[in-house]
Amino acid sequence: MIPTITNKKTGFTLIEMLVVVALSATIMLALSVLFYNFYNLSGYQEASIQSTGSVNTVMRGAESLVLPADAILESHDFSGTLYNSTPSSLVIEIPSTTISGDDVPNTYDYAVIYVVGTDVYRLLETSQQSARIPGMKLLGTSITSLTFSYNADTYASSTAVTLGVKTAIKEKENIVSDHLSEQLWLRNH
Repeated sequence: MIPTITNKKTGFTLIEMLVVVALSATIMLALSVLFYNFYNLSGYQEASIQSTGSVNTVMRGAESLVLPADAILESHDFSGTLYNSTPSSLVIEIPSTTISGDDVPNTYDYAVIYVVGTDVYRLLETSQQSARIPGMKLLGTSITSLTFSYNADTYASSTAVTLGVKTAIKEKENIVSDHLSEQLWLRNH
C-alpha cells in the first residue's frame, strides 16, 4: 500500500473566533451592568441605614429622658448658658436616680435636647447623688428637622411632647430621607 498524505487542518475558523469574541463581550457587558447596579444599590442601602439609624437614635435618646421626667421647663441655665424650650428644643427636669434605680428625694437632673446645623445634641446636668452620666452627647446627624409640639399652652403645664425627626442624606443623585414622629408622656401623666 502506498501511504496517503491527508491534509488535517487544526485551529479555529474565523466564524468560531467571532462567536467566542461576541459571547465574551456579551458576558463582560452583563457583568459590568450587574456590578454597576450592585454598587449603586449598596450605596443607597448604606444611606438608608444611616438615615434610619440617626432618626432612631434621636428618638430613643429623647425617650430615655422624657419618660422619667417630671416637668418640661421654660428654660434652664446649664453652666452659664441659658437654654429655652421652643418648637426646636426641649428642656426637662428629671428626678435624680441612684445606681439601683431609686429616686433621690427632692433632687433633680436637667436635660436639653436641641439641634445645631444638622446635628442633634443632648446636654445633661446631674446632681452629685445621681447615677446618670452628665455631659453633652451627639444623638444624631443629617437631621433636616427637629420639632417639639407640646400638649398645653405653657411648657410648665404640658404633660406630653410630640417629637418629630426628619433626616436627609444625598446618595449620588438620590436623596434618602426618613421621618419619625412620636408622642411621649411625662412620668405619672
